[in-house]
Amino acid sequence: MTIQHTTIFIRVKALVVTFILLTNLYFVQAQTKDLNDIQTWYGASLKIDLPHKWAVSTQYRLRIIDDASYYKGSYIFGQIDKRLNQTFELTSNYRLALVDKGVFHRYALGVDVRKEWRKWSINFRPMVQYQTQTFEGNDEGTDTDAYLRPRLTGKYKVNRRWETYLYVEPFLNLYNHEKISWWQNSIGFKYAVNKRFKVNGYYLWQPDFSHKKYTYYNHIIGIDLEFTIKPRF
Repeated sequence: MTIQHTTIFIRVKALVVTFILLTNLYFVQAQTKDLNDIQTWYGASLKIDLPHKWAVSTQYRLRIIDDASYYKGSYIFGQIDKRLNQTFELTSNYRLALVDKGVFHRYALGVDVRKEWRKWSINFRPMVQYQTQTFEGNDEGTDTDAYLRPRLTGKYKVNRRWETYLYVEPFLNLYNHEKISWWQNSIGFKYAVNKRFKVNGYYLWQPDFSHKKYTYYNHIIGIDLEFTIKPRF
């Protein structure tokens, strides 16, 4: 082997070693900055349609996190809606979260704008959310957060039983210059078993940017049983 060939071999070897080191460094950084979790959510809800276009509803949901292996906690919802006309609806809700890290109280108020065309419907729902958190254990204490949640939803009614939907929703932190803390994006379907009972299956993707050292990506598979009643007064 000539001196020239030896020099070329050394340079190629150095490039290969450098590439391997940089690749390993990249994957180590990716693992420390980006975390992924698979979760499963299970819920059941009851909606009561009232006269004069009022409606109240309640929901229970439990979450299994850490690659669907650990019970995170229970979430109880209450909601009041008032439809003003075919386009506008006012909505308010409360959520109580009884989870492993403590107790969370969440309050929200928003307006839903709906436009329908044939089998399609588009909804835009800006909502303001305020949350108080009481932590337990080593993180004992309280904290508050406020977010603006503008959700855009598209729905398509396949037939009288099947419906598909897709929505995107950023959470803008009102305490941090309206910076997006995370997204909540979903695709799903609803199957009407009858007029008063639907099954809602969905996939939810949550990229969470609220942590300083890494980005958290939640991949959620969920199912909700939705019941509706209309009492006669």
